[in-house]
Amino acid sequence: MKIRWVDRLAFFIINHCLSRPRFQRFDAVEQEQFIQKWSQRTAENFYDLSSLPSGTDASLEALASGPFPQRKSVSLPSPSPGPCQENNHIWVEFHLGRPLSQAPLFLIQHGWRSVSVRGYHGLCGKLNALGVNAGVLHLPYHFSRKARGSFNGELAITSNLERSAFALKQGVREACWLKNQLKRLGVPSVGLWGTSYGAWIAALAIVMDDGFDGALLLEPPVDIETLFWEIPLFSVLQRELHRHRISRERVRPLFKLVTPGEKPLRLPPERVLILGSLHDPIGSPDSLARLHRAWPGSYLEIFPCGHISYRLHINAMARFLERLAPALIRS
Repeated sequence: MKIRWVDRLAFFIINHCLSRPRFQRFDAVEQEQFIQKWSQRTAENFYDLSSLPSGTDASLEALASGPFPQRKSVSLPSPSPGPCQENNHIWVEFHLGRPLSQAPLFLIQHGWRSVSVRGYHGLCGKLNALGVNAGVLHLPYHFSRKARGSFNGELAITSNLERSAFALKQGVREACWLKNQLKRLGVPSVGLWGTSYGAWIAALAIVMDDGFDGALLLEPPVDIETLFWEIPLFSVLQRELHRHRISRERVRPLFKLVTPGEKPLRLPPERVLILGSLHDPIGSPDSLARLHRAWPGSYLEIFPCGHISYRLHINAMARFLERLAPALIRS
């Protein structure tokens, strides 16, 4: 597959300059215990959404009282805390053009190791103009949630399989918990708008929980096992696993926990848009076509660009207007 020089350069910097060996290391005994524990268990066990705390957080309740429009940052304790204290909170910047009970709300989930979320705030402004509220999330180990001394997103995907899987689990549980909280506050419909890593988390959320009302997935990773073991972007990760003699076959059963296409959708398929790029090695056109077939009735479109592309986001807004807005936005 053709890979544009922009993508090649970005992937090289991420892999060789921003993925330091000390954050790839792991405890071999703990890694083996994790593999043994989860190789025979289900995704439902892993995400365990039934254990999410109920009740509404006071910081979110304050959103319902206005004034409107408003832009407000909210920091909340994660319902799925782990060993990294800096990562144990949810950070959301809400862009509310209308009262919560009068408009759908989309949670915006950024890509892995995004340089900035500024562009996503611009997206929120466009959604507000359409009558849609929005909130930009910081995903696990990114931005305000990165561990001290680490680069943005550096710990989200590494050869430490337990930590990497937990970051996904944390992102999925947080998205589902936020959706539950918002619906208790009267939000009529909640959707997910995810890009790359954010689309991976969003795709897992909509097959694990039946409460979402729409999803727009830009370049979601689909062939997770292949990506981990074959593409150059993760050569540092691959080298560390080989050094510990952890084979592809040994960890293969774990990938069923984090592969979205293994599960059916739990929302109407016509409300799921899968958008990809022709020259994208992460969410390749072939892999997205397989995901589309696994979710009959979903919408798939491939655009002539690469993984890092502002054009794709422009087209995403157009498809949102055409295919999701009519079903979600009240007249």
